[in-house]
Amino acid sequence: MTTRSARARTISRGIRGRLGKVAAIAILALAHGPAEAQTRTLLGTHGWAVYGTDYSHARDRAVPGDSVLLVAPRAAPGEPWSSGATVAIPSEIAAGEPVTMVFWARAARTTRLDIALQGPAPTYARFASTTISLGTRWQRVILRGTAPARFAANSQALSVPLGQARTQVALGPVALLRGAADDKAIARAFAGFHPPEVATDVRIAVEPSVTLAGTLHLPATHGRARVPLVVLIQGHGPNRRGGFPEIVRRLTAHGIAALEYDKRGIGQSTGIYREDVERLTADAAAAVAAMRRRRDIDPRRIALVGHSQGGVIAPAVAAADPRIAGIVMLAGSVGDGLPYLRRAILNQMIVAGRPAAPSATAIDAAITLLQARIDGKDAETIARLRTTVVDRFEAAGFRRPEAEAALAMIDTEETRRATRLRSASDLRALRMPVLAVFASKDPLVVAADEAPEARKALAQNPRGTVVVLEGLSHWFQEGAVTGNQEEVATLGPNAGSPRLVALVGDWLEALLNR
Repeated sequence: MTTRSARARTISRGIRGRLGKVAAIAILALAHGPAEAQTRTLLGTHGWAVYGTDYSHARDRAVPGDSVLLVAPRAAPGEPWSSGATVAIPSEIAAGEPVTMVFWARAARTTRLDIALQGPAPTYARFASTTISLGTRWQRVILRGTAPARFAANSQALSVPLGQARTQVALGPVALLRGAADDKAIARAFAGFHPPEVATDVRIAVEPSVTLAGTLHLPATHGRARVPLVVLIQGHGPNRRGGFPEIVRRLTAHGIAALEYDKRGIGQSTGIYREDVERLTADAAAAVAAMRRRRDIDPRRIALVGHSQGGVIAPAVAAADPRIAGIVMLAGSVGDGLPYLRRAILNQMIVAGRPAAPSATAIDAAITLLQARIDGKDAETIARLRTTVVDRFEAAGFRRPEAEAALAMIDTEETRRATRLRSASDLRALRMPVLAVFASKDPLVVAADEAPEARKALAQNPRGTVVVLEGLSHWFQEGAVTGNQEEVATLGPNAGSPRLVALVGDWLEALLNR
C-alpha cells in the first residue's frame, strides 16, 4: 500500500519529481487566444516539484507574490538530472500550439543551467530547450516551444535540472501562456499576482532524536484569525512531502490550512526510517499536538487525511484523541491483525490473476509462519514452515524463484508489525465524522472487499460515510486503465482526480468552516 514515494516515483530525470515536495509556489496557468484578442483564463494552480535535494520556503518582495523556494545544492554534484525542479503543464496541448513558460529565478552565485519542456520516461523527449545563466539578481526566464504533436494534460513539464549546480538556486512563481505570447502578455501574466497560500517551513519535535520537517500551507487571506487545519498523512514508503498537491490547493483556496511532513529519517526529517506503523502513528499525533499550540491554527478544527497506510494511521490517531474534528481515509485497509493481513494478501493475489483456492492455501501457510514467529517457535519449526510456504506458492502457480521472493516479502519484521494493526477496531471506536474513500480499480486495497468492511466498522457512527469512486486506482488519478503502479507517472499528481478533490474538499469545508 504505497503512495508516490521515492518508491520508484522519483522519475530520476525529472518530469514529475515524485520524490520531491510539491512546493507552495503558485503556477498561473493562463490560456490565450490569438495575439490580437488574448484572454486570460485561470486553469489551475500547481507548484514546483523538487526532487533529489533539500529545499526551504522564503518570502521575497522582489518577485510577484513574494513567495519563493530555495533549492539547496547536492552534497556531491551528480548527473544533471540527479536533482532538480519540475512543473507539470496541467492542460492538454494541441499539435502545433505555441507554449511559453515563464518563471523567476536567481542563484547565490553565477551558474548555468540547461532547461527544457519535456515529456515523461523513458525518452524524456524535449520540444523546447535552452541554456540560462543565473546570477544573484532575480531574472525572468522565458522558454518558448511549439508542440510537435498533441500532448495530454500533465504529460509534459518544465524541467530545471540542478544536479550539477554547486550553489543554492531560488525559484519564484511560474506562468504558462498558451498561444502566441509577446512581452506585454508575459507582463500581464504576473500583474497583481497574489498566491492563494503562504507556505511556511515547520519543525516538529517528536523524540529527543527525531524532528519532523514539514510545510504548513496557510491560506493567504487568513489575516490574524485562527484557521482550521488538515494534517496530511502519507502512505507506505520513504515519502517526503508533496503527495497531495491538488488537495492542498483546494483546501487553502477555501480558507483551510494544510500540514504535510517528511517521514522520520526521510528528506529533512531526522531519526531512523522504519515502516513501523505504531511509531508513524505517534509521529502524526505529535504533528497534531504541535499544530494545536500555534496561534494561527484553531485547535478545535483539526482534521486528518490519510492515504493508504496513512488511511490506517488516521483512525488510530483519532481513536486516541477524540478532539480530532474528523478524518478522511483514502484507500485505507480495514481489519484487525492476522485475519486482516490474510484477506489483504489474498485479494491482491486474486486481482493479479492467481487462482483463488491454491492462493488461499499459500496464504494460510504464510499466516501460520507469521503466527509461529509471533509465538517464538524454535528455528527448526520456522525452517519447516518456510519450506511449506514456498511449496504452497509453487502450487499456486509461482515459479520457484517467485515463490522464494514471495516468502522474502512476507517473512519480515515489517509484516509481523503489521499484524498489530487494528484499523477496524479504531474505526468502530470513532464517533466524529469519517469519510472513507475507495477506488474501484485499486489493485492493493480492493474496494469490493474493503468498502463493506468499512461500512460494518462505521455502522454505529451516524456521521460515517463510505464512498467508492469508479474508474480510479489506488493513487486516485483519472485515466487509469489497469490500475497498476506502472501507470502512475503518466496520470498526473497523486490524489489528483478532480472527483476526489471535490469530494474531499467539499466534505472538509462543510466540516471545518462551520
